[in-house]
Amino acid sequence: MYIKSIVLEGFKSYGNRVEINGFDPQFNAITGNNGSGKSNILDSICFVLGIQNLQQVRAVNLTELVYKQGRAGINKATVSITFDNRDRLASPVGYDHLNEIVVTRTVLTGGKTKYLINGVNANNNRVHDLFQSVQLNVNNPHFLIMQGRITKVLNMKPLEILSMIEEAAGTRMYEEKKESALRNLERKDSKLREINTMLDEHICPQLEKLKEERKEYTQYTKVVRKHEHLSKIYTAWDYARTEELVQKSAEEKEKLQNSYEEQKNLIANLKKEIQEADKRISEIEKQIDEECGNKLQEIETELKNKQVTETKVDTQLRNLRDAFNDEKKKQAELIKNLKEEKSSLAHKEKELSNSLLKLENLKGICDKDNEAVTAAENHFHAVNAGLGDDGEEASLAAQIIAAGKDKKAAETEAKSLEMSIKHTKAEIAKKEAENKKVDKNYTQDQALHQKLDNEVKKLKAEIGKLNYQEGTFETLLAQERTLNSEIGNYQDEMETVFAKFPQLSFDYVDPVKNFDRRKVRGPVCMQMEIKDPKEALALDVAASGKLYNIIVNDEDTGKLLLGKGQLKRRCTIIPLNKIVGQVIENRLIQEAENLVGKNNVALALSRINFAKDLTPAMEYVFGNVFICPSMSSAKSVTFSNVRKKSVTLDGEVFDPAGTLSGGSMGNRGRLLAEIAPIPRLKKIVEEKQQKLNKLRLEIQSVKRLKQRYDEMCEQYELKENEAQLLKSKIEQSTFHKQIEELQKMKQSLEEQINNLASCKERQKSNEKLIKELEAKSSKSTRESKVKDAEKAVAGCKKKAMVSLEKFNAFQAEVDALKMEIEGIIEGLPECEEQVEASSKSLEECEKRLQQAEEQRKEIKDIVTSLSDELKKQKGVLKSHSIEITKINKEKEAMNKKIANTELQMQQLEHDIKNCGDNSVEASKKLKYLLEKNKWIEGQKKYFGVPNSEFDFSSFEPKTAIPELKQLEELKEKLHKNVNMRAQNMLSSVEEQYDNLLRKKNIVMNDKASIENVIKELDEQKKVAVVRACENVNKDFGSIFRTLLPGSKAKLVPQPGKTVLDGLEFKIGFGDIWKESLNELSGGQRF
Repeated sequence: MYIKSIVLEGFKSYGNRVEINGFDPQFNAITGNNGSGKSNILDSICFVLGIQNLQQVRAVNLTELVYKQGRAGINKATVSITFDNRDRLASPVGYDHLNEIVVTRTVLTGGKTKYLINGVNANNNRVHDLFQSVQLNVNNPHFLIMQGRITKVLNMKPLEILSMIEEAAGTRMYEEKKESALRNLERKDSKLREINTMLDEHICPQLEKLKEERKEYTQYTKVVRKHEHLSKIYTAWDYARTEELVQKSAEEKEKLQNSYEEQKNLIANLKKEIQEADKRISEIEKQIDEECGNKLQEIETELKNKQVTETKVDTQLRNLRDAFNDEKKKQAELIKNLKEEKSSLAHKEKELSNSLLKLENLKGICDKDNEAVTAAENHFHAVNAGLGDDGEEASLAAQIIAAGKDKKAAETEAKSLEMSIKHTKAEIAKKEAENKKVDKNYTQDQALHQKLDNEVKKLKAEIGKLNYQEGTFETLLAQERTLNSEIGNYQDEMETVFAKFPQLSFDYVDPVKNFDRRKVRGPVCMQMEIKDPKEALALDVAASGKLYNIIVNDEDTGKLLLGKGQLKRRCTIIPLNKIVGQVIENRLIQEAENLVGKNNVALALSRINFAKDLTPAMEYVFGNVFICPSMSSAKSVTFSNVRKKSVTLDGEVFDPAGTLSGGSMGNRGRLLAEIAPIPRLKKIVEEKQQKLNKLRLEIQSVKRLKQRYDEMCEQYELKENEAQLLKSKIEQSTFHKQIEELQKMKQSLEEQINNLASCKERQKSNEKLIKELEAKSSKSTRESKVKDAEKAVAGCKKKAMVSLEKFNAFQAEVDALKMEIEGIIEGLPECEEQVEASSKSLEECEKRLQQAEEQRKEIKDIVTSLSDELKKQKGVLKSHSIEITKINKEKEAMNKKIANTELQMQQLEHDIKNCGDNSVEASKKLKYLLEKNKWIEGQKKYFGVPNSEFDFSSFEPKTAIPELKQLEELKEKLHKNVNMRAQNMLSSVEEQYDNLLRKKNIVMNDKASIENVIKELDEQKKVAVVRACENVNKDFGSIFRTLLPGSKAKLVPQPGKTVLDGLEFKIGFGDIWKESLNELSGGQRF
């Protein structure tokens, strides 16, 4: 295949269409004048062949290939090459049926390009494959050998020469195909690994999991079927039993109604007998009034007055005793003070004696110093008069010599320091030069240390911002423990009370699911608080045993408790919506207050505190009773026109029917007094609990803060330790030691400079001193002695002044001590007078105390006498009341019988209502069962039939309910965990598994195929390269022999290697072979 013609249009310098024909099949040369476009013809051929390196066609981008880059109105460049393809052996693969092949390439000014093969659009790869199949690859490094590149080719390495052979043989296309196949093989391996990973990590585990879930789902369906079957049998049994209950309830209700009518008639007869008993009691009471009159009330009033007087006398006596004890303490304190004053006086007098001796010694020292002053002044006058001693001139000469020696020593030291300073400066300069080369590691460590130091400071600031004090969390925990302990203590106190009175605890089980326990209020005594503890006994008696009655919100709650609450003891229920209490009218209360006084009577209901919504129940218990402080007031209220029951503070009961009861109460009345603290304790516990809850919230908050604080402290310590370690490392480094050494040298230099300055200063001062001494030695000796004498006088005067000041200061202390002694002596008589006055006051208190005790004894005798008289009158009243008591007992028995009968009637009412309710509930249940289970209507005829599906003979309801519950729980448990889509998901995953296995097999087959293709290509490449090498050697040798007779040339492999490992040039002249053309002379190479 060779070029027949080239058509250029708009390409480089060819603006118009130009066609070039007449190409030779073997060898062509392009000739022409400079600038005629010879190179552009070669560039056009490379352009069509698909060259990528545009520098070889002398362009930067594709747009430059267009004529004048599109500025002349031509916006595209087109080159078409017609190839002769008649040689079928050298035809491109797939084109051997064509005689001509026309390849066209067009490029637009924007850089867009396209190919045409025989007028049909083709992509780049198709065009490249066409040319590569006939050993034409324009992008090979040596496809185009430019001018001046021949020598470079000859100097190529063996592998580069082999590359040229491969290009000539066209095996580069095989290499590219092989590389593509290897890349494809790598992708196949990657895909295979991906499939294996998917199988191992996802599909297989998911497959195993779904198989397990399918087992669970199968178990779940079995449980559901079993549950449905058992539930159906139980529903049938429940329906049959409920139907039977409806029939029995109707019969039972009729029996109960008959019994209720009998009890009603009995109560009517008993009430008639009670009325007759009340008439007899009225007659006896008239007789009691005639015999006793108002004498009992007069005695009670007088006794009460005397008791008040006794209380006042007791208070007065207690005050007198306190005053007597206070006066006694005061007297003891005065005697103690007197003794202390006398002891102090003796001590001060002894101290004064010692101080006087010391004062005498100071006076002697002061006198001696004054004598020394006189002697010094006399010496001064004598010296001033012309008297003196020898040797003064010699002393000045010695000082001059000493100053001269010190001057020379300072000069010597200064010279030594100057030399040392010079040496130190040189050393410093040397060290600074050495340190200019900064150690990289040292710099990094310094920067890291600075960073760590900043982080430490930042962490410290953040810790401070947390505003958490060490130990706060522990303090809160301690407070929590304290509150828990306090709550426990208060609860223990309440439990102690509950243990004494077990009836206070009302235990029951929830009668229905989600029962509201707030509807059960509890015992009456726990829902009230007495205002005055002294009235506890009276209120207990007034309640008539109703303190343990249970208050509930409504009658439905009461029915549920009685029916299904599983109560452990019998109790009376008070429903708030049904109970109606009888409260004494305000008119009668006013009349009672007018009769005995407002302070002597009160409605029992008014003496307690309770919640407003409990009013009906409290009116029922306390609304029809008066509380009176004494028997007389109780009697007056009960047996007057008021005619209401009254109870005294001692527990004595006055009944309008004429009954008087009381006496020893035993444990009665203890209940309300004992449980009185419970409301307060409950309130405290609630407050403490609220405080504890808030504290726990605070603990949770502080706990998080503490955790953050601890974490940050830990980080702070770590960073600080890290910074310290790094600092230690820096300090131990050689570079740091050099810096420290340099700093020490600088400090030493500074000290030497200071010492040098000091030495020079010494020189100057010694020179000045020598001049002064020389000048001084020329003056008279008398002047020096006068000055010395003056100094001696001044020193003596100063010493005498100090001695005088000490004497005067101590004299002041002695005077102050004398004044203190005088003050104590003057105060002693006053202290003695106070002690004497206290003794008199104590005697008067003692007399008053004795009088008060005698008065107390008298009033106590009177109170005892009146109490005995009151008991005597009560005995008389009691003896007159024997018959009333007898009648009252009969009446009480009848009332009790009525109460019991009423209770029986209540029970019967309750039972009748229960029967009716049970019948209604059963009917509702039947209706509900029929509506819920439509199958009952058609299947109920088989209920209980032997050997049928609903044979109840082998059915055990007691075991069925737990079994149903167990099955329900198992069903719910399995339902939460079971995967309902496990079966479908398993099929889907198994399908994925099969697909992946199929894909895996395809990939493995493709991989084997690719490996075989690569092996085959390697064999073909080897054959092609060897054949090409032989042909090149043949032509190569022929060319050399033609150009230089007697010469030979060939390409040979490297010693010990094959053709595929590289080739070398060998040039021979005769029998001598050269390694390369470089060994030849210039003429030989030419």
